[in-house]
Amino acid sequence: KKEEGEEGEEGDSKDAEVETKEEESWEDKFRIPIVEDHSKITPRPLFLFIKDKVVVDTLTTANPPLMLLMIKNAMSGRKTTGQQTSGLQEKIAAKRAKRAEEEKRKAEEEALAKMRNVPIDVLEKQDSTTSSAIIAAFKGHQGFKQLAELTTKEIKNRDEEDGKKLKEGIQLAIDKNVLPNDKEDADTIMVDVMGKTAEEVADEIVEKLGDAPKSGCVMTLEGLSGTGKGTTVAKLKEKLPNAMTWSNGDIFRSITLLAAKFAEEKKVELDEALKPENLQSFMAMLTFDKFEDGFDVEIKGLGYNERVSKVNKTLLKSKQVATNIPKVARVTQGEVIVFVKDALAKMAQDGKNVLVEGRAATLKYIDTPHRYELIMSDENIIGQRRAAQRIGATALAACKELKDGDTWPVLEKTLKGMLPAEVEDSQPAETKKEKAKEEANTNREEEEEGAGETKESAGDKPEEAAKSSAAAAAGGDAEKPAAADDADGEKPADKTKEEEAKKEEAKKAES
Repeated sequence: KKEEGEEGEEGDSKDAEVETKEEESWEDKFRIPIVEDHSKITPRPLFLFIKDKVVVDTLTTANPPLMLLMIKNAMSGRKTTGQQTSGLQEKIAAKRAKRAEEEKRKAEEEALAKMRNVPIDVLEKQDSTTSSAIIAAFKGHQGFKQLAELTTKEIKNRDEEDGKKLKEGIQLAIDKNVLPNDKEDADTIMVDVMGKTAEEVADEIVEKLGDAPKSGCVMTLEGLSGTGKGTTVAKLKEKLPNAMTWSNGDIFRSITLLAAKFAEEKKVELDEALKPENLQSFMAMLTFDKFEDGFDVEIKGLGYNERVSKVNKTLLKSKQVATNIPKVARVTQGEVIVFVKDALAKMAQDGKNVLVEGRAATLKYIDTPHRYELIMSDENIIGQRRAAQRIGATALAACKELKDGDTWPVLEKTLKGMLPAEVEDSQPAETKKEKAKEEANTNREEEEEGAGETKESAGDKPEEAAKSSAAAAAGGDAEKPAAADDADGEKPADKTKEEEAKKEEAKKAES
């Protein structure tokens, strides 16, 4: 027993040694540097597929179907190609992308809401800053886009009409030999105002003028309505030394005043007063010169002895003048141009920088090399600016009464009030056309389907159809065929219920 016990202890110790060696050899077998190296990779692989102490492939996700395929390929020493992502990962990635998109949209909406509330102090300026802020506030707004397009169209149509009338007046002056017939169109320097403030446009023109303003010059500015001519001239007046603006309006009013007085005294119609010889005498009654208060126009004749600067807000704005000025302006374009040419030359010689805003048809007769034309590379911006000006001017009073400064509702309400009744803010015209087309197609399909069903029913049961026709002809007294019932006299609904019941019994039997 003692020997057996000793032998048993020796056997146990031998078995333990073998197990220890096997464990050590097992650990040595898989304690390989490549595993430690791959553990440092970012992102860290979850699985390594190893053959002959060489990493054949890696997997970063728990994807059982893909794992089986990779094991099979790794045993053959091949690497599995393709996208190694699980369905769960795809869902997570999709959710993250959706959340990021929502956060981005929310941030954009908050930024837009903040931008849409144009501050009261900006609205009060009523200048290019106001227009730019309102255009930014209505970015992407369908109603504003429609108003801008309508406004652009109106401006272009009005400019074309005004240009046509002006050309008629110029031609009349040529026919009277007041203006030369061979005057060519003058070259202008184009200034694109797209995306620029009036300040930037004015700075660009000042740079192009060079040293001319130091000694005095005449500068003309033309362009479509809405390009910012008036605002630009105001900025130029601030920037240039000895700058002053010129308007032909007071000259036309002065001639109208004299013509109306002549017609009244002679007891004749205004057309009689506007004959060439009379116009010539009226122009002799107007003198442009430098007086004690500066340059001015003197009206002297037919009982008047006035300075335009003293009466341009009173006498020259009288009802008699306002009523007749369109007719007078149509026939006195040439006379006014000649008078203005001399006046501008006197001011420039005196060191003044005279800014003249107008249209190309008349400005070409002004003798100056400094000609500028404001253009807009995208003409729709013209409509946007004019629409923004109208909205800002109309909404200002209501916005001043706000206590919370939330101006957007007022601006949007003002916009809707300016849109024609037939324009719908919510849907663009293209959407309406597509919707109407879809409805028409749907109706046509339904009609075709209805016609097909009628034909099928008539073709399947000619006898019943004949009976129905006979019954209709007899006033509906004939018995109608029970087309909805089947051959056994059962209704389709009852038959369906029986079939469902049989299926349920069959399922129970299977289970």
